Amino acid sequence: MTKRCVAFVATMAAMIAFAGPAAAVTNSDAVNKRIAELYELAKKDGEVVWYTTSREAYLKGLSAFWKKKFPDVKLTILRKNSPQLVQTIEAEVAAGKPRADVFTASLAYIGAQFKQKGWYAPHKPANFDRIDARFKDPDGHWLAQSMFLLLGAYNTNAITDPKELPKTYKELVDAKWKGKLLTAHPETSGSHTAFYGGIVSEKIEGGWSFIEKLGSQEMMFVKANAEAARMVTAGERPVAVAVSSHNTLVARAKGSPVDVFAYQDGVIVNMSPQGILKTAPHPNAAKLFSEWLFSDEGQEQFAVWGLQWPVVADVPGPKGAPDLKTLKLIVPDLSFQISDEGREGFLKKFNAAMKRD
Repeated sequence: MTKRCVAFVATMAAMIAFAGPAAAVTNSDAVNKRIAELYELAKKDGEVVWYTTSREAYLKGLSAFWKKKFPDVKLTILRKNSPQLVQTIEAEVAAGKPRADVFTASLAYIGAQFKQKGWYAPHKPANFDRIDARFKDPDGHWLAQSMFLLLGAYNTNAITDPKELPKTYKELVDAKWKGKLLTAHPETSGSHTAFYGGIVSEKIEGGWSFIEKLGSQEMMFVKANAEAARMVTAGERPVAVAVSSHNTLVARAKGSPVDVFAYQDGVIVNMSPQGILKTAPHPNAAKLFSEWLFSDEGQEQFAVWGLQWPVVADVPGPKGAPDLKTLKLIVPDLSFQISDEGREGFLKKFNAAMKRD
């Protein structure tokens, strides 16, 4: 790897080792005023129900914080994977008994899909203009709650010299890696939907032609992003083509033989879109939740508890992490997954390319 990539990996590892309470971020007077006004209205709702795919470590920190900051509005959390949550929401709405107020998915395209279906109620928090256009709907139907990087991962017992690792996406199809790679499947992993969707939509190394070449590498498939990290750690395969940064580095901090590497031609970014549902039983509490989450204070907690990057400009990322402005980020356009071909067409073509028909 280049010195820049080595430095990147080192600082990411340091981020995990030294993560802890960060210096308090102060909201602006305007944000605090809006939060205070919404809190008074939300007290009448008494509860906000959040359906989410967020990490358990983040949810634990958030729950404790919320009880102290907003004691008169109960935060109820249902955590499942994205397809399960979508099915739950559809079933509740069909039965005329909607329960969820706010929905966060790990599939980046779901924000656009729910907007297309008319399922979101638009809401622009006070910090809306400080969020990059790539991480929000211009009308406020959804906003990415945070973002994280999709890095390669490797077993440090199997590969002791990082110089042996693939430096670019193209090097993944070298003969030396045949039978040595693993990946999660985009049908069951939101992160890998973003990863392979990014390769297709951004035409990395030719897009589909590159995935077809990967299909000749006899890759091992697992269901989930976290499972990919565990399997590399266990030595089932020496390299995972992509794993969410926090999954691998949390394992590394615990002493597991795993580390990450960045592709020199760019790092694909994943994000989790979040929106308030039109059927929300507690609309004011939902607005309070969104307003706080996208405040400077709320965004900071994604760095502290979730080890992910805030989307609101000028809110610091995880402690010790590099400034994202210094990296080449690839934010994939996954809107093609709600086109006529749709997600099913994408998955069918992916399985064919990977020789999994």
